[in-house]
Amino acid sequence: MSEGPLLRALGLHRGQAVAAVGAGGKTSLLAALAAECHAAGWRPALLTTTTKIFAPGEGSLLLLGEASSLARTLGAWSGEHSGPLTLARARLGEAPVPGEPSLRRMKLDGFAPGELEALREGAGVLLIEADGARGLPIKSPGPEEPVIPPWAEAVVGVVGLRALGAPLDEAHAFRSDLLRKITGLPSGAPVTAEAVGRLAGHPEGLFKGAPRGARKLVLLNQADAMDLDKLKETAYIIWSVAGTPRGPIERILCASLGGGPGITHQFPAA
Repeated sequence: MSEGPLLRALGLHRGQAVAAVGAGGKTSLLAALAAECHAAGWRPALLTTTTKIFAPGEGSLLLLGEASSLARTLGAWSGEHSGPLTLARARLGEAPVPGEPSLRRMKLDGFAPGELEALREGAGVLLIEADGARGLPIKSPGPEEPVIPPWAEAVVGVVGLRALGAPLDEAHAFRSDLLRKITGLPSGAPVTAEAVGRLAGHPEGLFKGAPRGARKLVLLNQADAMDLDKLKETAYIIWSVAGTPRGPIERILCASLGGGPGITHQFPAA
């Protein structure tokens, strides 16, 4: 079974764990990645969280319980996995969906990083949503986030490209006060590619708390929001600020995760 474009671009291997942080498409990234892993035969493909997430849609399999109990259930599973599995501790109740105030969905409680080690042992891949962003396209992590297991092999920092040019305020950026301190932009100033680079490269920014040895990649979602030349220019600017060896980023991926053309550009080129 062949690997999909996200798997190849991220350089993941069977049995590894990847944490998604940032804003503007973490859930969509992990869902797409889970589908690719399942199709490649990396089963079970497990999605979970160290914070809180919305329950998956109809037709997706959700398992609830303590991590140790779920690990035993998966270890004794004798049937074929029909698709990726979402694992959580418990239901928390319905909450409004960001951007769609009339729509409510069930929220799920996640696990502490130490608890997830039990789930990792039998997983084809373990995909972890490690912070929240209130549905906004860009964020700065708060004092207690993100919550990334120290054994994660890869951390993907997600930024929604619709943040570029938007004013730096709470309507467009989560924790805009902290984001102002990291980027140096004044309140209400338009978010620039340079600011995204500073967010990615700052020790309290996008990759705050990421394991030292983990691969660190930026995924620019909503690539359909700009033309390819502008996309390449944006990726180049971010790379010039925070790419290796100057900063932590090993690769920048541009994608449309909402049903668009998938990976449209990589920097440096693959």
